[in-house]
Order: sequence, then structure tokens, then C-alpha cells
Amino acid sequence: MRQTRLSKRSVALAVGALLVLCGLFVVGRPWEMAENDGYRTRLQQLRQASAELEQDALRSRLEMPELHGSDAAAFDALQARAEALRALPSFLSDEERRVMHASLESYLRALEDNRALLARSRDARARGERREADVALQALLERSASAQAERAVTTFLQLHERAQRGNERTRIVFFAVSLLLGGYVVVVLVRLSRASAELATLNADLETRVEERGRALVRASEEQRVSEARKAAILEAAPDGIVLVDEAGRLLELNPMAEQVFRVTAGEAVGRDFLTLALPASLPAGQREEVAAALRSTSGHATRLESSCLRADGSTFPAELTLARVPGTGPARFTAFVRDITERKEVERMKNEFISTVSHELRTPLTSIRGSLGLLEGGIVGEIPAEALDMVRIARTNTERLIRLINDILDLEKMEAGKLELKLATLDVHELVEATFSGLKGVADAAGVSLRAGVEGAPKVKGDRDRLIQVLTNLVSNAVKFSPAGAEVAVHARLEGAGRVRFSVVDQGPGISEEQRTKLFARFQQLDGSDTRSKGGTGLGLAISQAIVNQHGGGIEVESVLGQGSTFTFALEAVRSPASGVHPAVTAAALSASRHSVLVVTADPELSSLLRGLLSQEGYRVVRASSLAESAKVLEDTSPDAVVLDTQMPDGQALEWVRSLREQPRTHELPVVTLSGRSPGGEGVGAAVWVDWISQPLEEARLLSALRHAMRRPGQARVLVVDDDVATRRVICARLERLGAVQVFEAADGESAVELARETRPDLIVLDVGLPGLDGFEVVDILRQGRGRTTPLIVFTGRDLSRADQRQLTLGMTRHLSKARSSEEELVASVRELLNELLSRKDGETERRVVS
Repeated sequence: MRQTRLSKRSVALAVGALLVLCGLFVVGRPWEMAENDGYRTRLQQLRQASAELEQDALRSRLEMPELHGSDAAAFDALQARAEALRALPSFLSDEERRVMHASLESYLRALEDNRALLARSRDARARGERREADVALQALLERSASAQAERAVTTFLQLHERAQRGNERTRIVFFAVSLLLGGYVVVVLVRLSRASAELATLNADLETRVEERGRALVRASEEQRVSEARKAAILEAAPDGIVLVDEAGRLLELNPMAEQVFRVTAGEAVGRDFLTLALPASLPAGQREEVAAALRSTSGHATRLESSCLRADGSTFPAELTLARVPGTGPARFTAFVRDITERKEVERMKNEFISTVSHELRTPLTSIRGSLGLLEGGIVGEIPAEALDMVRIARTNTERLIRLINDILDLEKMEAGKLELKLATLDVHELVEATFSGLKGVADAAGVSLRAGVEGAPKVKGDRDRLIQVLTNLVSNAVKFSPAGAEVAVHARLEGAGRVRFSVVDQGPGISEEQRTKLFARFQQLDGSDTRSKGGTGLGLAISQAIVNQHGGGIEVESVLGQGSTFTFALEAVRSPASGVHPAVTAAALSASRHSVLVVTADPELSSLLRGLLSQEGYRVVRASSLAESAKVLEDTSPDAVVLDTQMPDGQALEWVRSLREQPRTHELPVVTLSGRSPGGEGVGAAVWVDWISQPLEEARLLSALRHAMRRPGQARVLVVDDDVATRRVICARLERLGAVQVFEAADGESAVELARETRPDLIVLDVGLPGLDGFEVVDILRQGRGRTTPLIVFTGRDLSRADQRQLTLGMTRHLSKARSSEEELVASVRELLNELLSRKDGETERRVVS
């Protein structure tokens, strides 16, 4: 590369130019002098003409000939010249111009005065007044215009001289400044010469860098091209359909997978409405609006949802849609990722089937094994040797451990899927703690640990009873496990000021370090240390307990001091007032309609409403009459299964009306439950059809029991056990037969269960859900169509039931028990509760009809 530098000749030329400029300032500006000379000449001419006018005026007085004239024309010419002189030279300042204008004005006034005096002198001379003419002429000569012209010339010369002096000073200043500028230019030129050399070097370096940057840009361009090609290949090979949609919802672009998913080409799809193309017409309006709202969202966050999508051939498929706004300026654009999740849904279906299989095929035989071992341990086959009894206990204990493990794993799966449902109800805290202690008493006794409950007051909480007992059981069992023999585990519960009940489980174990607390609630996590490992466990209990408490709106907290024990606490929402109006034995899921009807005869509106609500919720169809006459008309039109009669009727004697019923064949055996404050003794109304005489105030439990007796055929309590597993049926039957006064019927499938229920009219049905043929849901639906609608039911199944399942699996009073979570003792307790006093009656003890 050739370098360019400033030469010495260039520097000399620059200096010479500056010297010439300085010389021009010294010489001055000649064009201004010419303007000055011209104006001065005209002033002098004005003065000369003024003097000549005055001389001609004097010649005229002396009667001598005038040389130039002194008439009015001469005065006008002088005035014109003076007016022309108002165009002053340009070098004068504004102040100087005002001075010159003042001088010219003085001259013009003097000229007018002279004109007037000359005219007066001539007029006086014409009149012959010579003296007056001479006086006027003398005044003209004293105030002559030529004198004023001379003063104007003098003033101009003074102003010009002053301007000349200012110009000289200016030229000197300009000269000095020019010298300084010249010196500065020389310095600049020298430095510029040096800088040019450096610039040449920098230019060379810059060109080198530009060449390098050019090569880098070429490489970057190539990499960009490769990257774009790679991105295009990724889009084309992406397993998800990707479409670009404008703000109006029209398709702009789609990748090959989107064409494959929707079975449409890009040419057919571009420009069409995305919602119309992708969503079937049968899609609910709410889901369609949800997709449309995601396409209108400006939040910048991606929206993920599942929806049924439409193919071009009319078929539909489940899809996962991820919709997001494309960042950037200009018109809004949205990207939709469409993933066909048909395989995922199939996997989920298979997983659910597997879980269902695990629930049934593992839980059912394990329940049978546990029940059989329990019967052996209880001596059902007689006494067995002590060593064999120990083996039976070991087998039963490990069977229960295996059941708990299966339950924990299934619970964990439900929590991860968000399908853990809570059966919320108002719960008594005392009962929760006692139920927990009753299940763990054997464990605590074996460990030599005492259990103590400390419940302050009578607090109630809203929650799922089984799940909360599961939480307390996990916490208390862990406390027992890690407490030394002779220690105490306490469960405290108290009402806090924020409307919550605080539960605390306190142990006297070794304590938990700060490091261990951070992983205490992790899944499949156990605390380190040989003592911990020796205790065993799956590491799921606390994780599941935390999830359950979280779903109740709380959280488990831990306070611990090494060597002094630990305290696990959680808080639940308190219920300040218990529910009223319904007997606690009446299940909330019972249906209001029934095939059994009850005629309620009372004139008391409040009692009538109470009985209607009570009986309807129990499952009876209620017919009401407010008088004996109205009840007689009702009996003519309908045939109720029982009558509830208030003896305080305004239109007659209630007992006389009952006697009249006994005299009629149609109502001769109609059961009557009487509400009265008196004893029925000696009334003579026919004890054979009398069910009960209930004193007021009303005892709801006794009334319900009396109605159950009224609609039952005489004999032992009949229980129908429906289960497809032979071993489970045998265990349940053996348990029930040991109650005494119970006749057990067995059914292995749904069809047999329906047939036996119609033939035997059981007092209680124990039903499994997974049955061959008709399943448990279908059996319940069929029984609802007949008089079995009010039959008490225990659903005893290995399947996890949702709330909807529980509502569907309901007849009369219904209990839902899990084979894996409920022991045989809980099943027997539920049987005792639902059969109530039927278990204490002997065959033929009474002719009263018993409620089913």
C-alpha cells in the first residue's frame, strides 16, 4: 500500500497564503475609500453651490448681474442635492448616521430660512423699504446655508477619520490574529503530517482487519446458512406438528409433521382458519373458547392444554396443544405445537388397567390371606400349637406390611397423577385420635411404648377421615418405632386462634438433625444411620402424609432436638358448628327416592317437615297427611309399607282410627309406628301389627330402627356376600357366622347376586365391585329398581373408588371399605352397625316385622 504524506512545499505554500492575507489587511480595502471620496465631493459641491447662491443674492442687492441665479429653482436644486446626500456611506455606524442626518436636517432648515429671508428682502425692496430689505439680507448672510453645509462637511470628515482609526485598530487586530492563525495552521499542518503517517499505518492495519472480518463474515454467513438449514431440517424432522398462525387465526406455515398429523398439504391448509381446520365441530364450546383465548393471549407465556383434534379425513385424535405468541415487532404471530398423544393415552389406559389389576389381583388374595390367618390366630379351627401360632402371626404381620406397601405405591401414583380425591366430612378430633390409637395399640404394646391423647376441648375439623387417620397412623407409628422402650408418644390437638386445629405428635426418640430434616419428606427416602436402617420401612409414609395434609390445605412441620425427641405438627381447618338436621347414622349419599313408602300422619307442620327430611334421606318415599280424614283417602289410593302416626290429631282419636285399619282386610297387617307421650299398654289396638310406640320428643334412631323392623320378613338377619374370589368369600362368611343370629348367602357373580337379593330380601349386602358378568355398579343399578333400594350396603372392594363411584354404589345406608385399608374387624364393626339390634333377636322371638 502507498502512503501519502504532506510535503515541505505544501507547508511553504500554506505559509505564503497566510502572508498574502496579512498584506491585504495592511493595505486596506480601496473600495471603501472610493465611496468615502464620492460622498465627500458631493458635500463639498453642496457647500460650493450654497455659497454661490448667497453671492448671487448679494449681487442682486447691489444690482449686479447674477452668475448662477438665486431664484426658487436654485433653492429647489440645493434641496434636492441635500436630500440625495441622505444615502450615507456604508462604513458609518448607526450612531454616526444619526449625526449626519442631524447635520443635513440643519442645512435644510437653514436653506428654507434663507429662501424666506431672500423673498422678504426682495419684497421690501420692491416696496421701497430699503432698510428692511438690508436687514433681511443681513440676516440671510448671518444664518447662511453655506455655513451649515460647511459644518456637514466637517462632521463627515470627523466621522470618516474616526472610522479610519477604528479600521486601523481592526486591521492590527486582524493582523495579529492572522499571525496566530498562521502559526496555528503551521503547527496543525506539522501535526497533520505526523498524523497522516500514523493514519497510513492505521489504515493498513484497518485494511488487514477488514480483510480478516470479511473472512469471518464469510464464515459466519456460511455457519448461518448451515444453521438455517439445520433448523429447517429440525422443523421438518420434528416429531410434533408446528404451525404458524396470524392474529386473525389463519394458518401461515406448517411443517411436514403438521401435514402428516392433520393429513393435509401445506397448499390446502395455508390461509384457512386454524380452529376450523384443527378442532372438530363436536368439541365443547368451553374447550374451543379455551384454545381461541390462548391464540389471543398477549402474556408471552406458553399455554399447554389437551384437546381432541380433527384430521382432514374427518377422524379425530387426542392432542396436546402448546400455544405461544412469537416475540417481535410487527403483526402478531402465534406458534402452535401439536403433539399426537394417542400412544400416551393408550399407555395411560394400560397403566390404569395395570393398576386396577394390581388393586384386584394382589389386594384380593392378600386380603383373603390376611383374613384366613386372622381366623387361624383367633382359633376358628381350634387351638393350635404355640410355635405354629407364632408362625401364623409372623405371616399375618408380613401380609399386612405387603398390603401397606401396595397401598403406598398406589397412593403415590394417584398423587403424581393428581387423582387423590378427598371425601370431606365434619370429623371429631377425639374420634380420629382414638381410631388411630386403636389401630396401633398392638404395635405400641409390642415396642413397650405408651400412647397418650391430649385433645383440648371438643374440636372438629373438615377432612377425609380415612386419609387423616392414615396421616396420624404414619406419624404415630414412626414415633413408636424410634422411641425407646418405656417411652411415651403423645398426640395433642388444640384449637388455634386462626380457626384451625393444630395436631402435634411428640416422641422421645433420638431426634433428627438439621441436615436430615431437609430430606425427611422425600419419596423413598430414609434417614441415614444404622439405627434407622434397622427399623425398615419403604420411605413413602411421610411423603404420602405430607401430600395428604397439603391437599387438606396445610403442611407438616418438624421440630427436633438431637437426643430429646421430635415433634411433628400440622393444622387443619376447624369446623365451629356441627351439621344438624340429619342423624349421624344416615349417610349423605343416600338417595331421596325409594320403592318403600311411608305414610306420615301428623297435624304438626314442623314435625311433618322433620319426618319427611329424615325419612327421605334414609331412602323412603314419604307421603304426608295432615288429618285422619286425609290419611284415609291416601290409603284408598296407595298402599304404603308403614305408617308413622302422631296421636295428637285434631279430627279424632288416632287409636280409634288404627282400630278401624285392623278391621279392613287391606290394611289389617299394615305396620304402625306411633308417636306419643303415653304408654301403649291396655289400648287394645292389635300388638301383632304394632311395631313400636315412640315417646316424644322424637328419638330419630329409634324411629329408623322401628321402620326397618316394619319392612323385614321374620327370621335371622340375612346377609348376602357377593365376591368372585372364593377365599375372600369364605373368610367373610366365617367372620359373619361367628356373630350368631346371621344367615349368610353367597354369590360369585352379578347375576347370582341379583337373583339371591330378590329371593331372600337380605338385611345387608356385602358387595365387591369387580365381578364377572354384571359388575358391582350394574348390580346396584338393578337393585335400585326394586324394593332392594333401601337395603343397607357395604361395598368391600380392592378398587379405589372416586366420589362419583361412591355415589353410584349406594343403596340404603351404605359404607365403602377398601380391602387393603380396612381390616376384617372394621368390616365386622360395620356389619354390626348396619344390622344393629337384629343380631340380638332370636328366631321366632317376636312376630314384629323388622326393617331391611
